[in-house]
Parts: sequence; structure tokens; C-alpha cells
Amino acid sequence: MRLVADTGAILSLACSGYFNLILDSNEIIITKSVANELQEFAKYNDILGLKAKEILVKKLTVKNPNKSMLINLEQTESEVFALAKEEKCLALTDDAHAARVVYEKLKFDTKPSFYLLLLLYKKKKISKDDLIKDVQLIIDNRNWLGGALWEYAISIIEHL
Repeated sequence: MRLVADTGAILSLACSGYFNLILDSNEIIITKSVANELQEFAKYNDILGLKAKEILVKKLTVKNPNKSMLINLEQTESEVFALAKEEKCLALTDDAHAARVVYEKLKFDTKPSFYLLLLLYKKKKISKDDLIKDVQLIIDNRNWLGGALWEYAISIIEHL
């Protein structure tokens, strides 16, 4: 599957123990703005800085949209959604606000990063227990213990 990921989503995926498996089964595209944000994260030696460095050496496709969108979001998010729309592929974002805005303004659906982990489970590449442990690993690494998105992810997984 071809996907365009924003900075938060690609960092979440890099925190997954299945990041390489996800990359093997998907073409993840990032914009130059996302690459620049990853470079900023990579200046630090904390977990997200180390994950950003890991992403940057993966040689992901970096592409910019031909046209920009004026949708009351930061430039990086707008570029991600514009590129996904141009490429006719899925946009990954863990930013619930951005996902809501792009849907309301453009009727364009997005998916959170854990969607790719759910697909691994549905394709029987990982077990439910592995999925739960991996989402918990991401929650811990992203420091989103109280985050609504990840609580939602856990509730979906528990009902599988």
C-alpha cells in the first residue's frame, strides 16, 4: 500500500517493534517538510531523536505536492494531505484535529498510524497479544499515556 505520513505518524511507526515489517509491506512517502521536521528531532539523543535518525536512514521517498492547500492547518500537515490527495493514496496522521479539519474541508479520510499495525494483525502477521504490547510500546515511547487516540486504539484492539 502507498501512504503519505506526517511527522507524528512516522515517528509513532518508528517506535513500533514492527517498523521494518511495515516498511517491507508498504511504500511510505514523506514530504520535504516532514523530512525537515525529522532532521530537527534528530538533533536530540532522546527516544524521538533516535527514532528520527532511524527513519532518515531508511531512504523513504520524499516528494512534495504540486499544489498547496489552504485548509487552516500548519504547512507540513497541509502538504501531507495535498500530496496524499494528488497521489490518490492514504494519509497517515496521529493528529486528530488535523484529521477532522481535512475531512470537514475536503471530505478526505485519513488513518492513524496504528491502522498499519491493525492490518498486520488482520493479515495474521502478528498476534493480538503482540499488537497490544506494540501499541503499549508506542504509547510509552511517544509519552501519550493519556492520549485519546491511543486509548481508542486499545479499545479497538480489545474488541478484535
